[in-house]
Amino acid sequence: MSRLTAPPYGWASVRNGGAFLLSLVAGLAVFAPRAAQAADGPPAVNPFKQLKQRYNETQQGSERIGVRTRYAFVANDPLVGSQWHLDNGLGWSDVNIQGAWSRGYTGAGVTIGIVDDGLQHLHPDLAPNYSPTDSFDFGPIINDLDPSPFYNNSGAGAGDGDNHGTAVAGVAAARGGNGTGGSGAAPLAKVAGLRADFTNFFNPNQFADATRYRSSGAVTTIDVKNHSYGISDPYVPTNAELAALNDSSAAGTIHVFAAGNERQGHNFSADGDANKKAEQNSINSIAVGALAFNGTFASYSNWGANLFVTAPTSGAGLGITTTDRTGSGLAGGYNDTAGSGIDFDPLADLDYTSVFGGTSSAAPLVSGVLALAKEANPALDTRMAKHLLVLTSDSTIDSSDATLESDGGWQTNAAGNRFNQNYGFGLIDAEALTAAATLYAGVTAPVFESVVGGVNAALPDAIVNDLTPGVVTRTFNLFQPGALEEMVIGLNISHTYTGDLQATLTSPAGTSSRLMLRNIADPVDNLSWAFTSNAFWGENPVGAWTLSVEDWFTGDIGIWQSFSATAITGSLILVPEPATLAIVLAALVVGSRQRSAGR
Repeated sequence: MSRLTAPPYGWASVRNGGAFLLSLVAGLAVFAPRAAQAADGPPAVNPFKQLKQRYNETQQGSERIGVRTRYAFVANDPLVGSQWHLDNGLGWSDVNIQGAWSRGYTGAGVTIGIVDDGLQHLHPDLAPNYSPTDSFDFGPIINDLDPSPFYNNSGAGAGDGDNHGTAVAGVAAARGGNGTGGSGAAPLAKVAGLRADFTNFFNPNQFADATRYRSSGAVTTIDVKNHSYGISDPYVPTNAELAALNDSSAAGTIHVFAAGNERQGHNFSADGDANKKAEQNSINSIAVGALAFNGTFASYSNWGANLFVTAPTSGAGLGITTTDRTGSGLAGGYNDTAGSGIDFDPLADLDYTSVFGGTSSAAPLVSGVLALAKEANPALDTRMAKHLLVLTSDSTIDSSDATLESDGGWQTNAAGNRFNQNYGFGLIDAEALTAAATLYAGVTAPVFESVVGGVNAALPDAIVNDLTPGVVTRTFNLFQPGALEEMVIGLNISHTYTGDLQATLTSPAGTSSRLMLRNIADPVDNLSWAFTSNAFWGENPVGAWTLSVEDWFTGDIGIWQSFSATAITGSLILVPEPATLAIVLAALVVGSRQRSAGR
């Protein structure tokens, strides 16, 4: 796993950098006026060189001016040794959390909202971090400020009650360093429960309401929201939820979505292509896949051109240790025997479970790590987080992957970014991400260029079933230069069985990205859907693009009616090096004093 080394001196956080800049600005009051008061001609001492010399002196040895050093966070919790997904030292997959904790990042000052089936906020490892003012129950039965679980398990060992959200919250932000249980990735972040009722859907807007809550409009106190849920069927529109997601993302909240666990259902009753899920493929969300401890995708983990990053979770026989509903009996959560003597969880402490997992656990792990990055740089939003994940995620995992779902394995695009539809840009790295977060001030304003094309062409049937497809191809041109973020492709196709279909987009530089994978079990008749691809990230979009729609199975026919293509471009904005920024400030002070003297 690659690591980024810490930047020079104390530029380890915006706050540290700010403290140092304050000392430099204070220094200008000494250096700059002397230059302004010198006789005609160049000053005897160049203030820019003097200022730069002072900055360079702060790099040497242990004498640093105006720099406050963060204290490393140390987790003394008894179950941390079992939380291999955080940091294990065994060569297994982990998020390198200790690297971020050693830099002093704990998520302090950041609030994570858990949109889920409930949050047992009285749990001893959640209560210290619980934010009651940011919590709410959006279900149709309770609908109040208390997001506590409502439904209990239906029987011994069933684990089917409102247990999920409590476990999810623990992965993201269980209190660490308190000598109790385990730790979340962001051990000092605040956690808010945003309960939705997954049993009674009498409130159709509950997920949209939870998405907007305290992260849109005048109140934006929740910084990161985790969504460890989804719809297993393909191509289900969720317009209300998408509108809420767009509103909340525009207000600065980062939204993390589990990619889903339908890989094993592919070609049966569900579809594991996450690009067929509306919220997971939104440009305003971060879709997370599942990585087993052995460094390969979990057997259930969804894939897709929209997948952005992956994180360790259950797989290959090993689960995740996190908070569970306290006590025993039917209200006891996953680690529950209900007096039957049947216990599928070897963990003795019934307030915790060691059998949690799925992309439901991978997503809050990413949410917790992003809370650390948000602490490192309060300007962090979804777009900036994505740029930093592209820069810092570990794309060396499973280098030999050549599965069908991977879309050709790891591909390096024309911008040098590696992408794989099973992993996105790779394994999230907490140390590298928090280090990089301090180096950038934000992202340039997004630039959109869109093209709409009519096709109205019959799609030829497959020549050989699942081997040689019938293909229709169209090209379009883009003219706005920049560095690509996402490409969004809308397809409108009349077809009697859209599971026959697959589509591919190729950039002017030759990078190819499959937009959706054929699935003979997809029951949808006609297709009107927007697909997102991250595979072109960083490329220049200018030039001719090629879009192909393929029919891979015989027996059904259709017409490709039209398409749309939207390119979104933008780039990270570097924080100026302290010496450079100080020189600019010095010039401003000198110029200001010279203008004042000339009045």
